[in-house]
Amino acid sequence: MQELSLHSAIFDGVSQLRQQGLIFDPYPNALVNDFQLLSPNYSGAIALPVMKNRFNNGYKFVKVTAPEIKVPETTFETLWECTKEHYGLTVVSGLAIYGSIPVDKVKLGHWVQRGSSETTNRVSHYGLKFFPKARLPAGSTAARLAKATFGTIRIFGIVGRALPFAAVGLAVFDVVSIGMCAYEARNGK
Repeated sequence: MQELSLHSAIFDGVSQLRQQGLIFDPYPNALVNDFQLLSPNYSGAIALPVMKNRFNNGYKFVKVTAPEIKVPETTFETLWECTKEHYGLTVVSGLAIYGSIPVDKVKLGHWVQRGSSETTNRVSHYGLKFFPKARLPAGSTAARLAKATFGTIRIFGIVGRALPFAAVGLAVFDVVSIGMCAYEARNGK
């Protein structure tokens, strides 16, 4: 789209409206002047057509103000204090996120079964390394549910596959908790 000067855009717009059969006959120079003199306190303006007479220029100039939205005054210091206060759960979130990061199975020395994922996470890896026989009892309701949900009955495999969802939940909880703390600190509650 070609960029036009305000003067050219108004003349072009008025001629396009006339071609469409709409009656809009302003004094273009007055309209350009009104738009150029628009105060920065206004977020925009629109020119509505009216009949020309000695009291108007063929349009009514309507100025639009931006809504006044009060932004809470939360400073970095307030957020930092709330984060330090909430630090214990943040460590848990950090560990959960670190434990759920995908790692190549080949680099860890695991055999990659055909049709399976080429990655695993650290929780599943260390669980298999240090507790290879930790499994749910075969045939139990818990084992059937775990196999259907997570595709394995290995305890650390289940934890490893559920951990990314838990990490997201903990991160959301952290953000909400820190935000509530900052809000309460600003409002003296």
